[in-house]
Amino acid sequence: MPNTYFRDFRVLVTGASGGIGSALVKQLLRQGARIGVHYHKNKPDFDELISNTKLGSKENICFLKADLRKLKEVERLFRRFIDWAGGIDGLVNSAGDVHIRKHFFEVGEMDIDADLALNLKAPFWLSRLAIKNMEKNGIKGSIVNISSIAAKFGGSPQTLFYGLSKSALELMTFSLGRYCCAPLGIRINALRLGVFDTPFHQRHPKDLKERIQMIPAKRMGRPQEAVWWIMFLLDKRSTYMNGQTVSLTGGE
Repeated sequence: MPNTYFRDFRVLVTGASGGIGSALVKQLLRQGARIGVHYHKNKPDFDELISNTKLGSKENICFLKADLRKLKEVERLFRRFIDWAGGIDGLVNSAGDVHIRKHFFEVGEMDIDADLALNLKAPFWLSRLAIKNMEKNGIKGSIVNISSIAAKFGGSPQTLFYGLSKSALELMTFSLGRYCCAPLGIRINALRLGVFDTPFHQRHPKDLKERIQMIPAKRMGRPQEAVWWIMFLLDKRSTYMNGQTVSLTGGE
């Protein structure tokens, strides 16, 4: 039975062309939400997104292209979403990636800036914009930041600043939740994901068999498992949860 809470729920999802982002968009559409579908290079297939959803779903999608490493594009993305939706009830900062796999003795300033810009700065700018808009309009909305197990293990010698940015993202989530969002009735939480079966690992190939054996559950996570938690954190049933990081890592 559909959750009526999400009917006409206005939510911006970044990184919606990814495995988890696209799965989330589909689930939100089934619930009747109005969704800003952000992408950078790979525009999601419209027909595939609305498959198995109710009639009229196409009216609930707005495709928004932006390079989140650039502040001006972040601000333009948000304005375009607000112009289309009329306001914001939810934000999911799902966009994230490793800029380049390079040993920390070899990384340059631009490599560091790129990792921090996408994985930390963009979620901060968007969260701040969303909080201000929610406060202005009296909306007790919710923000979900997607973190990574790299925040716990420090990434690797080749992904140090990706791990660093995710660790900082979790601290940012706690700080905004404690000092800004909770007093306003707005929620912000993070979901720390382990190894999931998504295109992320196709872009960054490595010995997944060996990596999976390190996971107590002995398997990768499935996108729909992450979607369930994101939906819960967006839902009003989690209104007493703020500034927290939930780990979905198969026991790691």
